Amino acid sequence: MGPPIRLPATVAIGFTGHRALGDEAKCRKAIVDFLEQRRTSGSGFVYGISSVAAGGDLLFAESCVQLALPLCVLLPLPVEEFRKDFDEISWSRAEQVLRKAASVDVTGGNQSRDECYYECGIETVQQSRLLLALWDGEPSQGLGGTEDVVSFAKGLGRQVVWLHSTTGDVDIINEKTEKELLDDPELEFLNHLPDPNPNAPVEADRPEALARAWFRKVDESATRFAPQFRRLAAIPIIFTAAAALLSGAGSWAHGVGTWLTIGAAFGIMAAVLRLNKRRVLWVRTRIAAEVCRSVLAFWSTPAPYEAIGPEVVPELSGVLMSLNLLRMLDRGRSKVSLEEFKQRYRQERLASQIDYFFNHAAQSAAEARRYRAVIWACIGLASALNVWLFVGAFVNGNFGLEPWRQWLALGASIAFQIATVGGALLAVNDCDRRRQRYRDLHQQLGKWDSQLEASRTWPSVLRVAGRIERALLAELIEWRSLACLIKTR
Repeated sequence: MGPPIRLPATVAIGFTGHRALGDEAKCRKAIVDFLEQRRTSGSGFVYGISSVAAGGDLLFAESCVQLALPLCVLLPLPVEEFRKDFDEISWSRAEQVLRKAASVDVTGGNQSRDECYYECGIETVQQSRLLLALWDGEPSQGLGGTEDVVSFAKGLGRQVVWLHSTTGDVDIINEKTEKELLDDPELEFLNHLPDPNPNAPVEADRPEALARAWFRKVDESATRFAPQFRRLAAIPIIFTAAAALLSGAGSWAHGVGTWLTIGAAFGIMAAVLRLNKRRVLWVRTRIAAEVCRSVLAFWSTPAPYEAIGPEVVPELSGVLMSLNLLRMLDRGRSKVSLEEFKQRYRQERLASQIDYFFNHAAQSAAEARRYRAVIWACIGLASALNVWLFVGAFVNGNFGLEPWRQWLALGASIAFQIATVGGALLAVNDCDRRRQRYRDLHQQLGKWDSQLEASRTWPSVLRVAGRIERALLAELIEWRSLACLIKTR
């Protein structure tokens, strides 16, 4: 038996702090002591997220490097512009950190300088589980200061460990227990899905191999849940139709009470049999598989590229943190050329999605035809049954049943027939809607495939690929909404 295929639980520690520090050595020791305590606590894989701005940010980044903790560097500005905020000595220190960082990403755009620093601080909070703040407790001197970042983290309910930059006191805002901090039910659920082949060896020391093995595990689980759910989804309609027939039989058959009871039982079973658990399992595993597929599609790009963020699927924030950490740790990942990435992305990601939406559009159209056939069959059967009941009640009075029982059976039969046709109509409308959406996505993906083939630079290629991923997110958002709706029932 090989080791289980599981993503590591992670604790991403974000940082914010002042530029001007009264006692740099004292502040450095406080940061190192905190990181050392977190690293040795044994609760989750720890890594740091920070800028390398002069002052507290640089101290935190250097402390992560000192303790051999993976470091994700977020820059508020491009390196050439960011360098203007340093003296020669500080910039030399920052360059050493940048060379050793697991990843470096620029968060700023065309905003003002203060806005870029603010956005960098906000992104640090968004990507972290807790925030370490080296702060004197005073208001920010300008937009993007430490107080602004701490206030944002407090508003999100993030735990903030406040190291007072002057007194050295430690305070905790939004304090959580260790269990609450690491609580990630979705990652726990996905990690405990059965491995596809327990005897197959997994190179757990190779981050990409582990990520791909985990994807196959979740993808196979989703594939296993899907056909079972689709086959069982028609059961409520079948039960409702059976209830209509059995209730109608009660107007002419002997033992009317028995027939009505059986018919009512089928109707109740149709109402309560919603297969919610099976549907939720399929939705949860399919969303996780598609998120992982998207991350793997951009695994070998020269610069970090996040197609899907935790704001889209917040319940998978822990999964995204683990996958992004594995990518950062994958020092041996092969950097591909632009043409290699285009070819691989088009073949492994885009072509399969184009085929998927084409095939599912045809499948939805076929399902709609089948459900329409069910509707017409139910309408014909219901009409014939109601005529039979009507004739039996008013013309052939020799059935030996009291009129109220005949009317009761007739009413029950009509009600269940309406429910049968109504359920089939809902299924037809859902199939028609999915068919049209699949056709639209199939056509749009074909256009983007042509654009991708014609693109000749990394920015243009990633821009088109980003549009593709955002379009595919529409499916994830719908599935997520479906899962949330079912859970609230």
